[in-house]
Amino acid sequence: MRDEPTEISCELVAGILNEHWGFDVAAVSYAPVGFGSYHWIASTGKGPQWFVTADRVATNGRRAITAAMQTAHELAGHGYEFVVPPLPDRTGNLVHKTIAGWAFTVLPYLQGWSTPDGAWDDPTEREQIAQILGRLHAAPPPEALQRWDFAIPDRDNLLAALADLDRPWSTGPYAEPTRLRLAAAHDYVHNKLKHYDALVRQLEASDDPWVITHGEPHSANVLRTTNGMRLVDWETARLAPRERDLAAILDGTTDVLPAYQSEAGPFTPRPEALELFDTWWSLAEIASYVHLFRQPHTNSEDTKQSWQDLTEYLPD
Repeated sequence: MRDEPTEISCELVAGILNEHWGFDVAAVSYAPVGFGSYHWIASTGKGPQWFVTADRVATNGRRAITAAMQTAHELAGHGYEFVVPPLPDRTGNLVHKTIAGWAFTVLPYLQGWSTPDGAWDDPTEREQIAQILGRLHAAPPPEALQRWDFAIPDRDNLLAALADLDRPWSTGPYAEPTRLRLAAAHDYVHNKLKHYDALVRQLEASDDPWVITHGEPHSANVLRTTNGMRLVDWETARLAPRERDLAAILDGTTDVLPAYQSEAGPFTPRPEALELFDTWWSLAEIASYVHLFRQPHTNSEDTKQSWQDLTEYLPD
């Protein structure tokens, strides 16, 4: 996120790390990277050492993040070196809830680089991430890992918005443009929701086993280090059909499937399952941005980016 959260200052982050993790923090700076979570870089004054993440969550969301972080921690402990796990606090907690409505995690700061967007453009890197996902999907799932469900976040809010297009929206600078864009795409969105529901019924009837999935193994969530690729942002890890991850790397092709199968075994992705997760992603993005712009908002770097993203998912 480009805009710092007003509720959390660098001084507050330093205090949390010192009190609850026992670190001797000398400096904290906000890191305007990624989208969805907020990040800070902390150090003892001798260079970056910790990467702090905060997410706005409800109670059930905190439970899901805790289970996901526990999964990452267990995977790293069992030798899955591509996992960047959270660091436990003094009491052993991997997710901290110092501030109501927020979940904090702390990771080691790693030197490396990632791409600004999620596309896998390098064929060699696509093969590498395919092998990594094959190893992940072959790993025994921890009992605590929550199951992915087929729900589209903010779907009810999206349906309410679709039923409220006959009057102007005035909650902020992007409210009325969102209403006009959504009105033009009214039938498109309804049809997409119906198609998604049909795909859900088809996949629910399948007996294919579910596996540990990262959830968002796109290129921007992979840190390239001198020791190889490292997958970050494990908050979305769930027990799910493996196509949940494969949809992010196959991109309509099968050229890296042998690399995946070399670790996962002779599995062939189901086209309808890949389509389901692609459809889920676009609907989830549409619903979240429409919900954002129906609430009071300002013109900021984050809302500018959100509007741009929304226009990519809604046709003119």
